[in-house]
Amino acid sequence: MADQSILLTSLLRQRHWQTYAVFCREYDKAAKRVAPDLKNTRPSRAQLHRWLTGELKSLPYADHCRVLEAMFPGHTAEALFSPAPNGTAGHGHETPPLPAPRISEALPAVVPPIGLRPHLERAFEQDHVSIDFAGFSGETLQGVLQEPLDKIRYRQLSPKSLAIRLLLPDTTKPMTLPCKADDLTDDPDFRARATTITRRHATAILDSVNELATRGAIEKATTQIRVHQAAPLFKLYIINDHDAFFGFYPIQRYELQIGDETHGIYDLMGKDAAIFHHSADNDTGREYVKQSRLWFESMWNTVSREFKG
Repeated sequence: MADQSILLTSLLRQRHWQTYAVFCREYDKAAKRVAPDLKNTRPSRAQLHRWLTGELKSLPYADHCRVLEAMFPGHTAEALFSPAPNGTAGHGHETPPLPAPRISEALPAVVPPIGLRPHLERAFEQDHVSIDFAGFSGETLQGVLQEPLDKIRYRQLSPKSLAIRLLLPDTTKPMTLPCKADDLTDDPDFRARATTITRRHATAILDSVNELATRGAIEKATTQIRVHQAAPLFKLYIINDHDAFFGFYPIQRYELQIGDETHGIYDLMGKDAAIFHHSADNDTGREYVKQSRLWFESMWNTVSREFKG
């Protein structure tokens, strides 16, 4: 099949839908017609490339096939991934496949912190929502959760269940990082401030989710928080076991005023950290999500303990 253009490639060229952006637009239109919960299931750029060059050894997932058949009425998924007859695209010769994506296009997308919000909001359109977070305080997570939680409260979103887990550092115990800038030792005053910040944001998530469950806005909702004594060098979000977002915390020195004293601190800068998006829509992303899940579960079940607030 890789030696000849497949029918799907030819039909896309015939309709001038061969660019990735246009394909996604038409795919979403068809997905909405098939079933509302399919509108965010479009393939990644690399995955589409494999489709169009005949590299698949079997048909795509069933939901993808359903949408493709809606995009091209009268054609089965089997036919769309079969060699195209000569002239299908309106030419007297075989239609060449789309060019391979550049290396940069095949890499995980870099998402600014604010870019996490639409991904998270789309996750809440599913019946069952799960969010696992590992990081410093949960401040960014609380910010991006606020709008979808409000939409559940006002019945604009209606998932059946919501499960959130936060894996955070224990700021009540001495830490190797953040630390004093002059001698790299633990700073109890800084930790006390960090504990207040963590308590504020983590418990705000807990309270918001519990309120939804109490009011009956969602059938089942849980929030769990555990803490550990490892240095929080990165942040990780795992959403619906389908998407993983990972970003390193840059370490910077700054002067922190606590009471009448100035503390030189090496701290973890989380708000401006770029995050990389990995999706289970492609083989590499699927493995990354899987390994992220294994790491999270190992930390959760071994060296962490319940957060006491």
